[in-house]
Amino acid sequence: MIRVTYLSQAASNFSSIDLLYLLEHCHVNNPKLGLTGLLIFGNETFHQTIEGENHIVEELIGKISNDKRHIKFQILSKQSIENRQYSNSAMGFEKLTEQTIADVPELKNFMLPDFNPEYLSSNGSVIESLLERHRSSHWDPLIREINARDEFIVQLRNALASKHQQLESSTLLIESIIESVHDGVLGDDHIRLCKSMLSSLRNKTN
Repeated sequence: MIRVTYLSQAASNFSSIDLLYLLEHCHVNNPKLGLTGLLIFGNETFHQTIEGENHIVEELIGKISNDKRHIKFQILSKQSIENRQYSNSAMGFEKLTEQTIADVPELKNFMLPDFNPEYLSSNGSVIESLLERHRSSHWDPLIREINARDEFIVQLRNALASKHQQLESSTLLIESIIESVHDGVLGDDHIRLCKSMLSSLRNKTN
């Protein structure tokens, strides 16, 4: 297996609905392909890590590098791995904000406009600080209170992480609806995504 991490910038404004489409695609297709990973998006910049079998990851990275929605594409790292860092997620996601940055003590001199390919490619410590919260089993404030020593605690930790991902996706959906209402266009895609999100939330509460 390999793990590939890349940076890129959106060629044009990447809206909340665009992010939802992207995440929906990942959550549907990545499990079939045996892919896991993490996407951090902010300031129109993508920082994504993808893990899986060599040829599958290589093919996907090739498609992304040629995707016209991306510019300033650059691979930060490519390494052979035996174990996954994001094994519990088809594609973990975080939309970076000034508040989430403020929650990372190591980033006290870092601001959202700094989250761009030029800055990040020459400041690896920033990326490490952002990723460490997701790699660590204790990155969430609630999870830090848990001393994970048995199966029940592991299940609880995973459930909390799943709720965080639900919150991120729900926030994106609300943002996209607000954007569409502001523009005077609320299409069938929003209704479909709302139904899909509602169905997913109901299934996870049963």
